[in-house]
Amino acid sequence: MPVKAAPAAPAAAPSQWDVLFGTAFTTDYRLRGISQSALKPAVQGYFEVDFKATDWVTLYAGIWGSSINPDIANAEFDNSAGARFSWGNFGLDVGAVYYYYPNPEYLGLTGNSSISYGEVYAKPSYKVADWLTVSGQIIGGNNIGNTGQDAWYYSGMVTVTPPITLPMGITTSVSAEVGRQTYSSGYKVLGMADIVDYTQWNAGIDFVYKVITLDLRYYDTNIDITNNPTQCATGPTFTTDACKGGFVAMLKFDAALSGLK
Repeated sequence: MPVKAAPAAPAAAPSQWDVLFGTAFTTDYRLRGISQSALKPAVQGYFEVDFKATDWVTLYAGIWGSSINPDIANAEFDNSAGARFSWGNFGLDVGAVYYYYPNPEYLGLTGNSSISYGEVYAKPSYKVADWLTVSGQIIGGNNIGNTGQDAWYYSGMVTVTPPITLPMGITTSVSAEVGRQTYSSGYKVLGMADIVDYTQWNAGIDFVYKVITLDLRYYDTNIDITNNPTQCATGPTFTTDACKGGFVAMLKFDAALSGLK
């Protein structure tokens, strides 16, 4: 008698949980156009836990860290949590981040002094076509550098992904960002000259091979050490211009537990 094959077991539902992690090596750590590593290399890394609550919303919490100019602090750790929403081609990331600087040394700030502070953010994006994505962000708060002063950053970015694949399956994309950093009127650091609003821009190209990304990018701002020493002077003797334009190369490694199974 012919025997019917047993029905195949239903495939297990994918886990709602995932863990993302990675590291990066950069020739200069730039935050909103200004070097945080005195124009020197930095090592970075992150760890994030995701929970896919529904098909259109993912909750997350994580920590990102970087080496920085030792005249600012020993390091920088960004602790963040939020939610990512997706509806068709539209995406939105909202959340909060706390910048923690252990053992701050900025301009002689020591002991129990703190320059750690928090911000909230919203980052919308829209996929116009398979090859074109536009995005932006609004991020800031009312206690930058633990001073009780307001600071907000606004930016827009365009990313173009050509429909081509390079040898070895390498993909590439080109992107450019323009951002504006604003501060409370009369905001000072330790009684020094007023901190001024400024504009920064960057443009570059990414090459992606599996979990490896090489980012080559140029940064610049409209302020400099001559006219804005409070914001731009850095380095052991505060004679390095952290605001000047410069080319930055970053090598990143990004992975997820779900992709390792």
